[in-house]
Amino acid sequence: MPDIELGVNDLWRQGKEVVGRHDIIPVVTEEWIRLEGVEFHTCVQQDEYERSRTIKFKPPDACYIELMRFRIRPPKNRELPLQLKATWCVTGNKVELRADVLVPGFASRKLGQIPCEDVSIRFPIPECWIYLFRVEKHFRYGSVKSAHRRTGKIKGIERILGTVDTLQESLIEVTSGQAKYEHHHRAIVWRCPRLPKEGQGAYTTHQLVCRMALTSFDQIPEQLAPYAYVEFTMPATQASHTTVRSVSVQDSESDEPPEKYVRYLARHEYRVGIEHTTGESLNPYLAATTVTKQPIQEEQPMATTPIAPSDSDSDSN
Repeated sequence: MPDIELGVNDLWRQGKEVVGRHDIIPVVTEEWIRLEGVEFHTCVQQDEYERSRTIKFKPPDACYIELMRFRIRPPKNRELPLQLKATWCVTGNKVELRADVLVPGFASRKLGQIPCEDVSIRFPIPECWIYLFRVEKHFRYGSVKSAHRRTGKIKGIERILGTVDTLQESLIEVTSGQAKYEHHHRAIVWRCPRLPKEGQGAYTTHQLVCRMALTSFDQIPEQLAPYAYVEFTMPATQASHTTVRSVSVQDSESDEPPEKYVRYLARHEYRVGIEHTTGESLNPYLAATTVTKQPIQEEQPMATTPIAPSDSDSDSN
C-alpha cells in the first residue's frame, strides 16, 4: 500500500503548511481547531506527527480503521440537531410513554439545512412488560409494530361521519417512521430513515405514543428507565469542525483530485433524561355514577333602613 499524508486544520500548523499544489483541497472558510488528547492507530508514524503535525501512515489492506481520535472544546449551549422530550406517565394500572422529537434542521450558516439520517431512539422496557410487545406467529415470536397516525387528525372522525368503523387504539403509535420492540436492545426502538422528511421544513414535531394497560398480575417497577438513547448521522457535516486541507498519495499515477478521497459524515450518540409523572386514578364506575351536588345558596332578606324626614318639609299642623 502507498504512503498517505493527511493535513488537517490543526491550529499548530497555521501558517506552517508545506504541501504540493496538486494535494491541496479547496476549503470554503479558514477554521482552525486545537486538538487535545490525540490517539492514533498503530499504522501512523507518530514521530512524523510530533515533528510536523502531518498524519503520515501506510493503511492496512482491505480494512476499515479508526485512524485518529481526539477531543475538542465546543462552545457551550450549542443547539442539538435533534431534540427529544420523553415522559413516563403512570395512572393506576395504565402506563403511557410519550416522546416528542423536534428537528431544527439547521447545521451552520455555511452548510445550511442538513437532515438527520438513520435516526434510532431507544426506550428501555422493564423485563416484566416484554410479553405485551410479543406476538406469536407460525414458527416463532414476533414484535408488535407501530401504527401510523398523522398529526392533527381527529381520531374517530370516520365514526362521526358514518363512513367506516371507529379506529382502534394501537399499542404503539407514531407520526413518522416505525417503532417496535427489539429484544436485542430490550427496548422499544423508534427508527426513521430521515428527519425532517422530504417536503417538510425545519422545526417540525414528530411524536411517539405507547399506551400499556397492565393487569392486576403485572408489576410496576419502583423506577422506570431514566434515559432514552439517541443515535443518528448527518451527511456532509462534522461536529468537531475538523477539515482535511490536503491529501497526498505517494507513488500514485492517478490524476484524480484529492477531494475525491474525502467524505464527511457526523455520527451523534447521546442520552436524554425521561421525565416521570403520576396521574390520578379513578374507578370508571364511580366516575360515571358520581353526581356532583351544587351548594344551594340561601337568599337573605334585604335590610331596609328608615328614611329620615327632610328639614325642608313643613308640618301640616
